[in-house]
Amino acid sequence: MKLIKNLLVFQMIALSFLVIVTQAYGGEKSLLFHAGLGQRMALNEIKGIFEERHPDIKVNFSYKGSGYFIADITRSKQGDLFMPGEEFYLLQAVERGFLTDYNPQTDIPAYFVTVIITPKGNPKNIKTIEDFAKPGVRVGLGNPRACAIGIWHEKTFKKAGIWEKVKENATMSAKCIPELGNAAQHRAIDASIVWATTAVLYLRDVEIIPIEQKLRGIIRLPVGVLKFARYKEEAQRLMDFILSEEGRAIFHKHAYAVNPVIPVDQQGFCLDGTTDQDMEYLVNAAKAVKDESFPVNEKTVGDLTEEVLRQKKTTRAGD
Repeated sequence: MKLIKNLLVFQMIALSFLVIVTQAYGGEKSLLFHAGLGQRMALNEIKGIFEERHPDIKVNFSYKGSGYFIADITRSKQGDLFMPGEEFYLLQAVERGFLTDYNPQTDIPAYFVTVIITPKGNPKNIKTIEDFAKPGVRVGLGNPRACAIGIWHEKTFKKAGIWEKVKENATMSAKCIPELGNAAQHRAIDASIVWATTAVLYLRDVEIIPIEQKLRGIIRLPVGVLKFARYKEEAQRLMDFILSEEGRAIFHKHAYAVNPVIPVDQQGFCLDGTTDQDMEYLVNAAKAVKDESFPVNEKTVGDLTEEVLRQKKTTRAGD
């Protein structure tokens, strides 16, 4: 019995040694990628293509609300790439010396755009940002300490001059943006502001309302290689793919804006109609999933065609 136990211990040690040697001498290399939960659909698709082309590299994501990353990275000092849901969080990493070669001109593959969502049928007839302040409207907000959308809720409603009234109407404080999408889907709230990339996951169960340009948030999504990356060359290779035209096209399929330049004011609010066409495609996508007679093609829903056809086959848009 003792001999068997010793053999098992020896086998475990040998296996651990084999894993270390394999990684050190050209075997599979595993990248740890810290990324905001709102980016998961596009990044998962990018991961599949990248791993197929680079079978020796495995990409493992740590998805969470962006507000949690700095504390985690500070404590662990681990990770190869970082792509939070707002540039604010990446700049915090730069300030702490966790990321040393960030270029704000070139390292932005995509943008979040804010939109209004309501439950299907829009029971409270929400049409504008100002409607969030109406009595009796149950508003879903994000916790700004936990997720990037919470920062934009406060910025948007303050700019509209209704922040105090909206806070009185708030019935939830979400720790991550999918909580807001789920709440609208299940009619637990009457309205919220989310990224277009979140809204597109719920086409069957929510109404999508574009925000007027002066209050429409355009959120830069930076990506960078962390200074303590174990596999810097491989991490840079993945970052280059994310920033490529092919990578940006994948983001666009999931309702990100990918225009090289989108004019914004100092706070990040839209200054022109650059994103208007994308907003029209998104609204049409929600119509197409709910209405079988609505045509689905590049002219009506743009690059969202694949997502619309997927959701037309499901019972719920979030499935």
